[in-house]
Amino acid sequence: MKRLFFIIGNVILLVILTNTCVYGKDYDFQRYFSKKVRLEPGSVLILDNPVGEIHITNIDPELGPFVIVKQRVFATANELAQSRYMVMTVRLDISRRPDTLYMKAIFPTHMYERFCYSDMGGFFTSEVSKIWHGKKFTVSPRKGVKLWSDIYLEVPAGTKISVNSVATTFVVEDFVGDIELFTDHASAMTAGSIQGNLWLTACHGNLSVGEFEGEFFYDGEDSDLSFCDIINGKVYAKSTTGDLIWTAKSDSLDYLELESLSGNIILEGKIDKITKLTNDEGDIDVKLEVPIVDSLLARTNSGDIKIDAYENFAKRILAKTEQGKIKHNLDGNDKYISSELKGNKGVVELESKSGTIKIKLRSVE
Repeated sequence: MKRLFFIIGNVILLVILTNTCVYGKDYDFQRYFSKKVRLEPGSVLILDNPVGEIHITNIDPELGPFVIVKQRVFATANELAQSRYMVMTVRLDISRRPDTLYMKAIFPTHMYERFCYSDMGGFFTSEVSKIWHGKKFTVSPRKGVKLWSDIYLEVPAGTKISVNSVATTFVVEDFVGDIELFTDHASAMTAGSIQGNLWLTACHGNLSVGEFEGEFFYDGEDSDLSFCDIINGKVYAKSTTGDLIWTAKSDSLDYLELESLSGNIILEGKIDKITKLTNDEGDIDVKLEVPIVDSLLARTNSGDIKIDAYENFAKRILAKTEQGKIKHNLDGNDKYISSELKGNKGVVELESKSGTIKIKLRSVE
């Protein structure tokens, strides 16, 4: 019996020691790098940074045609020596090509294949993998070595920047110029006070855009996208399972198109000219407080369409469905309506194959 208790006691002690190793204290280490590089007029800046935050803004014009790049390499491990070693394996390579300034964060892909990036998202966020310069690069919010590179760029106004990443937190503010972003996961991406063109491609994550003027293009998979503040110019955004949310106002929005396969499209706030909302299985929810000035087209396959607006929000409304129903208080039936409204301009068209169309028009006080 004593021998049995001795064995059990040793097993418990081993478990405690094992858990202490697994859940023991982590040691953080970070290294900073900063450099000022001349940017030739008309050159494109290409940045490759597989994992970490990327922050972009304009440089003070008085500093001349230069780029200021700052890199923060961060690592954490069970031993301080290990975290220091991992940090020293990452560097920033800067080179020039014809009409191109190329910056590339070099990671130890010959040593590690899986990287942990805690800012990647919530508990249910899946890992992402990509072939990165010939090597498989996997990023997860929970598994892998905790090693990433944060890049902060200050560039002259009017610069075009092309960014490549696997998983990033992307922040753009007070910026005049053009930006391309290609990434598999973007967490808490924000774009504020931008004048120029913005092309974003993200498979996972979310994006918030505010104070934008120019041409905007977004292609996502299960990533959410929201517009707020003031958006002007042309906007085209597409997502597969992510939600597309518009709560912005516009003074000169020439074109707005939101397209989804199974996510929800929510439109509130103010729209200006041509607006197209297309969904396959997801719903379209529109709530407007001010009249439209041009046209609004909402089309779904099996999803529902809901319109909540004042009775003067358009001049005419047309709604039709094949297998669904239309719920309304206008002239017509539950399959087709064509009615004049109290607005001075604007045409609304609603189409759904098998979903329900709900039209709620409030009286103008």
